[in-house]
Amino acid sequence: MRGGQATSNSLAGSTTPWLDLDHLIRLVLYIYILSLPFKSMLIVERNGFIVLLILLAFWCLRHRRLFLIRTPFDRPIIAYVLWIGLTIPFAMFPAYSLKEYGKLLQQILVFYAICYFFQDGMHRRYLLVCLLTPLVLVSAYGIVQYDPTHPQAMQSFLPAEVWLTTYLVMFLPIVLALAFEIETPWIKTPAYATVALSAISLVLTQSRAGLVALVSELWVWGWLLRRHFALVIAGGITLTISVALAIVLITDWGGLRSFEELRAYIPIRSTPSSVVHRFDIWAFCVSEIIKHPIVGIGYGKDNYKLVYGEQPEVVEPGHAPVKSAGVHNILLYHALHVGLPGLFVFLWLMGAILHQLFLSLRFTKNPEKRSLLLGTYVSTVGLMVRCFFDHMFIGTLAILYWVILAVTVIYLTTPEESFYSRS
Repeated sequence: MRGGQATSNSLAGSTTPWLDLDHLIRLVLYIYILSLPFKSMLIVERNGFIVLLILLAFWCLRHRRLFLIRTPFDRPIIAYVLWIGLTIPFAMFPAYSLKEYGKLLQQILVFYAICYFFQDGMHRRYLLVCLLTPLVLVSAYGIVQYDPTHPQAMQSFLPAEVWLTTYLVMFLPIVLALAFEIETPWIKTPAYATVALSAISLVLTQSRAGLVALVSELWVWGWLLRRHFALVIAGGITLTISVALAIVLITDWGGLRSFEELRAYIPIRSTPSSVVHRFDIWAFCVSEIIKHPIVGIGYGKDNYKLVYGEQPEVVEPGHAPVKSAGVHNILLYHALHVGLPGLFVFLWLMGAILHQLFLSLRFTKNPEKRSLLLGTYVSTVGLMVRCFFDHMFIGTLAILYWVILAVTVIYLTTPEESFYSRS
């Protein structure tokens, strides 16, 4: 495996930039990443990845080596991929699991391609623009779709409301970190405006899991910064949400009419049906994990419906069917679908990411680098909190997370402040 020196050499030796293979690969990745948050551009995403595969294969043949570089997360990534691969022959539906496994390999391939081909400072900044610019469009269009009587109507350009909330939870901390750490006015002002727009969109989705994730992110952000200002913001927003929730509960469930007019403007649902449904699902999943503790029922979220969807089920009054639903919890998902070893490997991967980001953040003074480390750390925590209630570490959202992580890895390993020498 070769590091960033190979990329720099290839760039230096390029006489026709837009005909150079490295530049073509980067151009395809720009287009591919820009298309990810837009479901209407699915054809661009799929065909873009095919073109990327062809270009990467040609690059490897031409240079007679792979484009892989060392990252701090290689061992848990390899263990995660290998274990899931080992479970496929034991899956209830091996063909489907193999197809989903191909999507996982796609995510890892994109991660390593970005780590290799975007080490130049100019290109990684362009990549950040490609990542963060759609956030403005997605947030604004989501607000336009707001319907207080139909929360699922807010899906923006994404497939559904749960995708929108997860997307916002994942990207909001990165923009907030840029706004807080970067002193350049032409970056700071638009970043704060984007934070406000995205936060409003997230609140209007009426997603309680999204609110829990947002509050978690704010407190983690304050804990990492150890600044009075950050903790005051986290405490103030937490208090505001708590008061709003109290008004909702005493109005909807307590029968008090004093706050009826105010309640109409608070976008928080008080219906307990989805909460009860999740507890029913989790109880059923735990009982099934005991039956499949080692290799699980098969990788891929739809395996749940394939295995249990046609089984007869007795549904108690006030409850909903659980065998036709998904797991709705990323930890139970791994335990049920790829076994308890798969869950432990996944926890190792997430723990390694958070541990390495935290270590590097302690020694980093560069504002640009600090913003990426801080934003990615908080984003990872928020994403995991959000996925505790809905398993959304899938599809384009999973690819986007791997892209964020890849950009952060590039900042970790830049020559002016080597990650390995620090840790």
